[in-house]
Amino acid sequence: MWWEKTVEYLFVITCMNRDALMAPLDGNYEAGADLMARHNDKWVLIEFKRNAQTIDDEVQKFAEPSLDSYESAKAALAEEDSHHLLIFGERGDHQPIELKALSYFRHQTVDPKEALGCGVAQKKFNNYLSDFLYFKFGEAEEGSGGRSLDYSTVVAVSSDGEITHCEGLANYCEHMNLGPDLTPVPDRGMGGPR
Repeated sequence: MWWEKTVEYLFVITCMNRDALMAPLDGNYEAGADLMARHNDKWVLIEFKRNAQTIDDEVQKFAEPSLDSYESAKAALAEEDSHHLLIFGERGDHQPIELKALSYFRHQTVDPKEALGCGVAQKKFNNYLSDFLYFKFGEAEEGSGGRSLDYSTVVAVSSDGEITHCEGLANYCEHMNLGPDLTPVPDRGMGGPR
């Protein structure tokens, strides 16, 4: 038996520099993901899950009606999700827990040790994050449902695994002039931001 934090910790000690400082968050306070990291000037989003069975819980984090919001996000963003990963634990043959990783919407298999190498350039990352947050929050007022940018963190990791920068997602969005812009946008295709 293990928890989401067990998976998160295992990822940190096996896939990142052990001396790196991290600020793990949990619950409804992650707006974009559990971890946003920069590695070799490429950005990646990581959502940690206890096991494969808890992956479907992600649908409930989207605006009401959750399924419609999630499906709209998937239709709009699935082809761009190679840097947005779900990392979870599975019982291993030679160890109690083995890390597994999938892309967020398409569920394509990724080697967890290569997760930080799946990043995209900052502009593409910013566009994806802005669109993802639009779908996730819908037209909800900030603070409804316990979702808040104030409790999420952006972590920048250098090529040698050291954390070089850490700040709140709200500050990061402000510096990058990102939303989420919660105003509805007419005639943008599948009901989403593009």
